[in-house]
Amino acid sequence: MTFYTYQYLLDYQTKFPYLRIAIIVILATTFIVLLTRYFSNKGDIKYKDLAVIVGTLMVLTVAIQFNDYTNFKTTSQQSGQEVSLVKSVAKELQVKPQKLSVNNLQTGSGDVLIRSSKGYYRIIFNNDNSEYALEKIRLKAGDINVKGD
Repeated sequence: MTFYTYQYLLDYQTKFPYLRIAIIVILATTFIVLLTRYFSNKGDIKYKDLAVIVGTLMVLTVAIQFNDYTNFKTTSQQSGQEVSLVKSVAKELQVKPQKLSVNNLQTGSGDVLIRSSKGYYRIIFNNDNSEYALEKIRLKAGDINVKGD
């Protein structure tokens, strides 16, 4: 079972694929250069064909980036909810949020377990996830990993 630290949750919110944006910029620059060469060389077909290929790659990369960006926004919002949940539980348990770990990166995706120096807790949400109850549990899992330490 994997638990994620408070710092890991904070870092998870800011993870964005900047490499793909750099690739899009390079493809756009290459596309413009190829079109310029095509028009300056009086319609040389090889530059036109290369521009079409690079343009297609650029459109495909932009579409993938847009899809990943919308997924990133959703995941970031859900991770932000998890961060506020950890802060709330830390206040209730009277410990610092940095001392807690959680087993889910997103609220509402199954049982949420909290690992603290005081033991393990299960968070039980009401129907609309607006309130919760903490239940102290004994965890029998032998293989526990903590990401973010």
